Amino acid sequence: MRVRRRVDPDATLPETAFVCDDCRPEVVDLTRHWEPNTEACGFCDRAADETGEVALESVVDDRIVSQGTYRLCRGCEDVFATFLADVHAGVDLPASWTHTPSAAGAVFDRDEGDLRVETTAPTDPEPRLRLLDASESVLEAVPRGPPRERAREFVAAFEAFYPAEVAPLGAAVVDGHPGLRRPEYSSVCNCPHT
Repeated sequence: MRVRRRVDPDATLPETAFVCDDCRPEVVDLTRHWEPNTEACGFCDRAADETGEVALESVVDDRIVSQGTYRLCRGCEDVFATFLADVHAGVDLPASWTHTPSAAGAVFDRDEGDLRVETTAPTDPEPRLRLLDASESVLEAVPRGPPRERAREFVAAFEAFYPAEVAPLGAAVVDGHPGLRRPEYSSVCNCPHT
């Protein structure tokens, strides 16, 4: 999903968002009856003086199998933003992981092995998400939005492809997530990331 234009500049729609296979049916159900490329709102079909514009693509095995550009009125932008937030908050923690909430920061531990994902406190001015293997830092990421929710999404995506080599996959998950980015400077490798 890519937001090309918003009616409400304060709308909580992310500029770009990706939805996994498990969440895709919910998005398809919501958008199935949207009308693309109309002057009215593609969701509620009401005429609107101003509409935002959202582009959706469905990708299977690196092939685009469907795509469309839809206009959304101010009210429907808010509905869609709430829907996307609910989809992200509903990410289930894989059975092989446990979660220990804390005001100082959440901790996610993998039952087998020594993998752990830690977050800083939600109020931290420089929030971080860290992947550790046997207490050694493998990578850091800067979350956009609540660190605990980004950590849940990271854990779910990471576990879906769990490999023998954790660092390359961890980096790929961070690079592919719109709510995570690598820090400007990494204390892990003491080098700037480009």
